[in-house]
Amino acid sequence: MVDFKNNYTFLQEGAKRQEEANKGIPDRVPVIAQMPEFARKELGLGTREFYSSPELIAAGTLEIMERYGIDGPYLDFDVYNIEPEGLGMEVLWSDESLPDLNYAKPIIIDENDLQKIKTPDFDSAGRFSYVLKMYHQYEKLTGGILPPFRCSAPFTLAANIRGISNLLIEIFIKPDFVKDLLDRITEKVLVPWLLRVKKEFPNLKEIGADDALGSLPIVSPEIMRDWVIPSVLKLRELVGPEVSVPNWVGEHYLPNPGVMLDMKKQVSPNIIRVQDPDVEKLGPAIFKEYANRHNINLCLGVGASFLDSATAIEVEERVRNYLHIGAPGGRFTLYLCALSAVTPRENVRAAVRAVREYGK
Repeated sequence: MVDFKNNYTFLQEGAKRQEEANKGIPDRVPVIAQMPEFARKELGLGTREFYSSPELIAAGTLEIMERYGIDGPYLDFDVYNIEPEGLGMEVLWSDESLPDLNYAKPIIIDENDLQKIKTPDFDSAGRFSYVLKMYHQYEKLTGGILPPFRCSAPFTLAANIRGISNLLIEIFIKPDFVKDLLDRITEKVLVPWLLRVKKEFPNLKEIGADDALGSLPIVSPEIMRDWVIPSVLKLRELVGPEVSVPNWVGEHYLPNPGVMLDMKKQVSPNIIRVQDPDVEKLGPAIFKEYANRHNINLCLGVGASFLDSATAIEVEERVRNYLHIGAPGGRFTLYLCALSAVTPRENVRAAVRAVREYGK
């Protein structure tokens, strides 16, 4: 068993650095990382043990962040499972990877199943209470630092409980059904859940509604405009401006990447996050120019598959390039995307070392 510490107040320095970067020029570029599987493997813990214990996942994430020099604040877990599980969908557990939903058994089959979408009891249903305990533990261990809260965005939640293929087909053949599904998800599940979260954490500044299934190439720009964005805007209206969607991808699929960036800005007015392969294929300069032109923060993400397969020298070169373009003028963060159980330790160290050397 890992001997965790009673506090991880090192993160206060990183949180201050991130706050300074959000406003202008920090002492150096902050580096954040999505890393639950990397942390679990580093700690030698089993999947069910790690993802079922608020204390383990909070302390374990902080332990590995400190060990590798990640600034944070960031906390990741099997985000997309929480709301579907709370609505009654089965979660499958594996010994070597994140738990995942049983997509073979969606809980919404037709219009008659819409009545299943009711406001859960957040103290007893699924792992809602587990998530609250996790954030409370994180806040306690860091001396009051809260990472952005994480939840599913409406479209991805709808796709997970109905099935993404079914949902995309029904946008065209049963649009009223899809609209009702999205409205119910937003109003009966996500809004009361996030209002409960805000009550639990009155100092919370950011809520990230993750929406992996709501971006390119899974959906088209037209579906994003007409079906994905409206529910996010309703969520922001009913919960507050803390809500944003940080993780849409796909700029490199479009002849004009600005179309995607403009849609991102609607649901995330304060920061544009882009990541590989979009940054790798298009180069970081167009994203820096967009952020400067619209006076918003920029976050560039180094891709997960690249971090898993590249050499440490290649990682350092890519990070150095992103810093060279992204850092001038400040308001910039470097993001290491989805560090996995097979990400080489030396690649993580190389990325952090490059930030410390070239990100001042």
